[in-house]
Amino acid sequence: MKQYRRSILSALLCFFVVIALNFLLPRLLPGDPVAYLTGFAEEDMSPEKYESYRSALHLDESQGKQFLYYLRSLADGTLGYSYKKEAVVSALIGEKLGYTLQITLPAVLLATVLGLFWGLDCAYKRGSVGDKLSSALNIVGNAVPTFVLALAFIVVFCFKKRLFPYTGLNSDGVTPGTAAYVLDRLKHLFLPVTTLVAATLPSRFLLMRNTAAGILDEKYVLYARERGLSKRKIKRAYVLPNIAQPFITMVGMSVSTCVGGSLVIENIFSIPGMGRLLTDAIYSLDYPLMQGILFVTTAMMVLAIILSDTVCILVDPKRRAGGRA
Repeated sequence: MKQYRRSILSALLCFFVVIALNFLLPRLLPGDPVAYLTGFAEEDMSPEKYESYRSALHLDESQGKQFLYYLRSLADGTLGYSYKKEAVVSALIGEKLGYTLQITLPAVLLATVLGLFWGLDCAYKRGSVGDKLSSALNIVGNAVPTFVLALAFIVVFCFKKRLFPYTGLNSDGVTPGTAAYVLDRLKHLFLPVTTLVAATLPSRFLLMRNTAAGILDEKYVLYARERGLSKRKIKRAYVLPNIAQPFITMVGMSVSTCVGGSLVIENIFSIPGMGRLLTDAIYSLDYPLMQGILFVTTAMMVLAIILSDTVCILVDPKRRAGGRA
């Protein structure tokens, strides 16, 4: 339990650091904080407009009160206001978050399941030709950047083979709500999801393969083999329970990795998700929107880590007993 509490505290500390940086950076950077918090240059604003922004942002009050107003915007779910887009930041993010999750959630599920069973199978057959080829392939794949994989898939499957579309989420002229619309959406999502799976699968495979290989060398597994138990029985009764914790942790880490990778992939495939929204915010210097996206993505990652650690506690009696079982 002590390790669990330490992990939770570390995750929450990182989250609060992001919150503090979101508040402090625009106020500590050289220049006028009004420009950073609105995205407008000071020379582009009239004196009246400048004073109205300064009052709306509470910059005429103390730093302590400004921080309380900032925390209130987080607590009430608005996450601030985008003066460039003239909209509440949470509304802008909420509009795009669903598109990002359409890529992230399938990728997390597929990369996790494939990494588990592929790694477990290669661990049981370690030293074989299939294990060596799989390990070499994933070691190389783990070093390839996500954007390189995306561009390679576009060149091969979009331009040369012309099997899949390479931009957007739906083709023009497809009626929403129909079966054709759903199939068209799946066709557009195939390459982005496949790219994200290919980018995150190698690390999952290597973790599962090496963890399971170490367990297969334990004496209780060797005794089970000597007793003539089948490979399936050994996997189910001896290996899977002992790789439960690293597997659950892997699921939590997959969420954070896939969220970050999705932001890159969305720009390459022209998908109007949070990645595109973040790019627009950077180019237009929309700092409130950038801060909101950073807050939401960090919150998703921290929540995934906390949930995975909590599940580890629930499935492991030793950790519930503080390691004394």
